[in-house]
Amino acid sequence: MFFSKALCAGALALVLATTSPILAANDPALEAEVDAYLQPLLDLDLISGSILIAKGGKILLAKGYGPANREYGIPNTPETKFRLGSMTKQFTAMGILVLADRGKLSLDDPLANYLPDYPNAEKITLHQLLSHTSGVLSYNAIQGYGENYIKPWSIDEVIEWFKDDSLQFEPGEDWAYSNSGYVLLAKVIEVVSGQDYDDFLRQAIFEKLGMEDSGQDVFTTVLPNRATGYGNADREIYNAPYRDLPFTSGAGSLYSTVLDLYKWDRALYTDTLISQELLDQMLAPVKNDYAYGFFVRDEFGHKLVEHGGAINGFLSQIQRFVEDDLVVISLFNYESTFWRTVNHGLAAIALGEDYEPALLSEPLEIEPALLRTYAGEYEVMEDYFVTLAVENGRLVIRATDDPQPCAGRAQSETKFFFPEINLMMDVDQDEAGKVTGLRMMQGAHRAMGTPVQEAEAEPAP
Repeated sequence: MFFSKALCAGALALVLATTSPILAANDPALEAEVDAYLQPLLDLDLISGSILIAKGGKILLAKGYGPANREYGIPNTPETKFRLGSMTKQFTAMGILVLADRGKLSLDDPLANYLPDYPNAEKITLHQLLSHTSGVLSYNAIQGYGENYIKPWSIDEVIEWFKDDSLQFEPGEDWAYSNSGYVLLAKVIEVVSGQDYDDFLRQAIFEKLGMEDSGQDVFTTVLPNRATGYGNADREIYNAPYRDLPFTSGAGSLYSTVLDLYKWDRALYTDTLISQELLDQMLAPVKNDYAYGFFVRDEFGHKLVEHGGAINGFLSQIQRFVEDDLVVISLFNYESTFWRTVNHGLAAIALGEDYEPALLSEPLEIEPALLRTYAGEYEVMEDYFVTLAVENGRLVIRATDDPQPCAGRAQSETKFFFPEINLMMDVDQDEAGKVTGLRMMQGAHRAMGTPVQEAEAEPAP
């Protein structure tokens, strides 16, 4: 429903949760609170991955939840390797800054210095590519993306594919998230260093920080402790569709573990990799809260440096509360609808802030009369609709491609979770209580539903 397997509820009887034998014991109170927070999701098999929380240079929690591989029943641990998706960008940004620190390039350099044949390269600077202000259209929006990302293309071949698309705006005049921009930065790293992108990152960052379980994810490599990615839609959990990760070099191609990412977090408080001046520039927002490879904003009144990632079957997040010397790292091998909710809740737990349950253990009972005000047809996209109805006192949903009803679990009077299809839905209303739309989340995908207005009856002759 809504998102096919090519794009994006079973239940395991056994809930797997493991800690690392090489780590000191977790903080008992924190572990108990996190376990209780996640348990309703684990009970319904709605999440799996590994989590690390540390403060002041001390790991308070490092733990795996659920299966790393469902077919063999292998549990997640802190040593499990996950694909990072767009969390890759912070390492690409650091690669550029390492070269700047060595005097090999300047952030104000035009792209033309390194890729002279790239269209508009004389107008685009490295700074603009790093901060998503270059105007380069992200490859996700280019026709053929879904067919091409399974191809074993080199960085050069990927750039050749997207290079002739027009700029979205004049460089420096606006902001738009661009995966293509970070592919271009990966190529700059190769041109300047004379090394392959992944070799440079390994030598300049990973080996220097002792990140032995991080690198470029290559499908053909036999990689111990690599998690399998899963999706949940169309009423079943399934193996995530294949894609060639080097295709996303610079933008989303790396893998790591929560333990390695903790080493990365610690290094960002030091000048181990680059000068303090460049590190300050890396973490200074340019536009739309985006710095270089990180968003920088306030959360719970605390300064937060963070970035997430989403790539077939995997979701990732690093939340660095830098003034508190606190980090929350989550790596999931399941396209959980609760990804953003859980990350917010984990941060609240770590900071000692108030938070709401990620999922109620028992759904609320809502008056059928209120539910009936939500009934009707909603347009999600052209020729695709969902219908809400009240059956046996519960709100049910049907979709154009899935007419079988799914019953919702009420989380509030306006929020419902449909476990069979892994869908969370919020009902938006105006001040008079009239439904104005639906906000839906399924896995990492979001969608809106607009009420379909019935045609007015023609006046009688």
